[in-house]
Amino acid sequence: MSAGHEVGGDAEFEVLDEIVERRQTWPLMTAKYGVENPLPPWKTSLDGLCDVLDRSCAPDDEVEFTFKERRDEEDELSATRYADLPYPESQLVALAHSLLARGVIDEEALRERLAAVRARLEAD
Repeated sequence: MSAGHEVGGDAEFEVLDEIVERRQTWPLMTAKYGVENPLPPWKTSLDGLCDVLDRSCAPDDEVEFTFKERRDEEDELSATRYADLPYPESQLVALAHSLLARGVIDEEALRERLAAVRARLEAD
């Protein structure tokens, strides 16, 4: 876990703040590109990731992140820190926040992955 970061809503992550500031939410993207699907294509992957986390994390795991903790944190973060984001973006960013806070991923790895995804999207 990064120095100075706390589990939960008090942790600060620059990479997530940058994502929120970009305001590239699904409703704005659908309007811009004329897409009619009400849910972003990545929503099923997000649901699958949450299901895997919920089934694989147990109270005795090294990374304490039970179903209840994940959902409670998601609800808290979505209602407070990421309240300006629409659903499901708020759910996605809240999950990333929780994983960063627990040291499951780090900001640099997330930045690299975001850059790789952006490069793929812009290559077309």
